[in-house]
Amino acid sequence: MSASRLVSFSRKIIKPSSPTPLSHRIHKLSLMDQMGTHSYMAALLFYPKQNTTTSMPEPTKISRVLEKSLSKVLTSYYPFAGQVRDNSFVECNDIGADLSQVRIDCPMSSIFDHPRTYIDNLVLPIDPWFPSTDSLVAAKLCHFECGGVALGVCLSHKVSDGCSLGKFLRDWSIVARDSEAKLSPLFNGSSIFKPSNSSSFQVVADPPLYKNESKRFHFSASKLKSLKSLADSATQIRPTTVEAITAFLYRCVNTTPSLLIQAVDQRGTSNDALVPADLTGNAVLPFVVSATNKEEMNLERLVSELRKGKEKIQDTLKYIESEEFLCSKVSDIARELNERTSNNDIPMYRFSSLRRFPSNDMNFGWGRPRQVDISTFPINMFILMDNQSGDGVEVIVNLEDGELSALERNDEFLQFASPCLGF
Repeated sequence: MSASRLVSFSRKIIKPSSPTPLSHRIHKLSLMDQMGTHSYMAALLFYPKQNTTTSMPEPTKISRVLEKSLSKVLTSYYPFAGQVRDNSFVECNDIGADLSQVRIDCPMSSIFDHPRTYIDNLVLPIDPWFPSTDSLVAAKLCHFECGGVALGVCLSHKVSDGCSLGKFLRDWSIVARDSEAKLSPLFNGSSIFKPSNSSSFQVVADPPLYKNESKRFHFSASKLKSLKSLADSATQIRPTTVEAITAFLYRCVNTTPSLLIQAVDQRGTSNDALVPADLTGNAVLPFVVSATNKEEMNLERLVSELRKGKEKIQDTLKYIESEEFLCSKVSDIARELNERTSNNDIPMYRFSSLRRFPSNDMNFGWGRPRQVDISTFPINMFILMDNQSGDGVEVIVNLEDGELSALERNDEFLQFASPCLGF
């Protein structure tokens, strides 16, 4: 595998096309934003030339479209063009977003012969875990010699979770196709999750980082049906797809004692009146499931504990009308998470679902992406995403090398999951 070589590089600061009004210059962080880490959410979008039904524009036109549309979308997403101050608010001062561009002297397909960490380093503008920018948004456009392009985008976790990143990318692509499009992101998180002014408020601690390996695996629709039936027969609870896959993967890792940390999105569904589906910012709360021995790794118990944990988190919303009580409950959740994860000798496995990530809507004018990826995590992390062809679920697995190798040799795991090969 020969290494790719950058043959040109440029960088610009893209400012909003219209200045942010003085009345919008201070954007308060919500309670959920305050709990967010200082890392960045990162997505990679790949557009091969031969994949598009419309002709791929010339590189200069692609650059021009992305620059102009990013400037335009930042007017609607004005907090993303500002700076976080004191974990309290965003100063919406229009400093803008970083946009870099590179030309790479290899075909796009050849980079997929390399580890996922190599692809991240090539396509992403910054290291999401060790950011080297003051901008809340950093993007990188990669032109390959085959004519295809890749777009890497990093967005600060202080103002965004995975759902918000997906909506930002979708809206950016909408503006690229129609500069007159009307966007309506909701930045009212601080009125729903009232921010804390208390010095005793618990923030979720950043996890220890490891040098992990990362691979993607596919659960086909037929395998998902079989897996859910297996989990259903083991318990009185009819598991959701996320519950069935999460419990199954945790059991396959088969490490005890250990902790499962599950993130729960509070948007939409039955909570829509309280937490709108279009809320932009952070709206995720975690809970913990523990397993102290092999007997506790059975599907029945794990699915039951996942359901109980999710319902406990959702019950938190009952206190949303009381600012003080909600802050106390969320602080309790953060304190419990910190206490239960403070022992670095106990392995922790984090799970998050991005099944509503709008991958197929990210058409900037040259077709939908052939592949949408999430960056490698230097922690034990499983990301669930819908397969772009709609025939199953893909899981991005981030584990230390030895654990990932063991998972790939696990016969039970291979009965239901298959590796995603190539591009």
